[in-house]
Amino acid sequence: MNEWEHHIEVQELSTWFGKKQVLKRISCYFKDNTVTAIMGPSGCGKSTFLRTLNRLNDLIPSFRRKGIVRFRGEDIFSPGYSVYNLRKNIGMVFQRPNPFPMSVRDNITYGPKLHGVNDEDELDDLVESCLKKAALWDEVKDDLDQPAPNLSGGQQQRLCIARALSVDPPVLLMDEPVSALDPISAGKIEELVVQLKKDYTIIMVTHNVQQAFRVSDQAAFLYLGELVEFDKTSRIAEAPTDERTEAFITGRIG
Repeated sequence: MNEWEHHIEVQELSTWFGKKQVLKRISCYFKDNTVTAIMGPSGCGKSTFLRTLNRLNDLIPSFRRKGIVRFRGEDIFSPGYSVYNLRKNIGMVFQRPNPFPMSVRDNITYGPKLHGVNDEDELDDLVESCLKKAALWDEVKDDLDQPAPNLSGGQQQRLCIARALSVDPPVLLMDEPVSALDPISAGKIEELVVQLKKDYTIIMVTHNVQQAFRVSDQAAFLYLGELVEFDKTSRIAEAPTDERTEAFITGRIG
């Protein structure tokens, strides 16, 4: 494994939508097999930052950016860089569950088939493996042909995680993945995130400070588009260096 395997580095990243600047000269990097929590109040740029890491913001005509994002040592914004391969390597789970309107099984096999996997035995193994990784196999194994939208909200979100894992991305982005779920389902997703870091690098946006402290190894605090603090979660929890971070942690802002 080379120095950059599963590794994202951000240098002086600024972004705009039209004339409105959202992110201001952000620099940080993400280590292998860790969970990083991106926290901050609503409107501070958390989701914009996350969506920049796999170029989803490129789909918005008014979006522009300056700075560099490197994945495995390559600038993802360089001419000729394959966005298709980028999104295969950096998966995404959104705030609200968005299963495809097809069966549980077809949700998992959709991506691999696009990438040329057609062997039925291989696909069967992949379905089982991904659903087990997402802690959903035991709940759906007897009816893989049921429509995915028939699952509960928490099950749908775990299915979306399994679907994201089906093409084996080394990095998984999660944009407030439990905010639309009940507390029990949210707890299952949090447990899952901690388990998945053994095999994946996870970057998770959250507005919930306690959730960030429970699941992450390192944390970033964004405020008004600025990266105010980025460090080990334990250190930020115990002794934040910036008064704005402390104000957010204690509930005085946000």
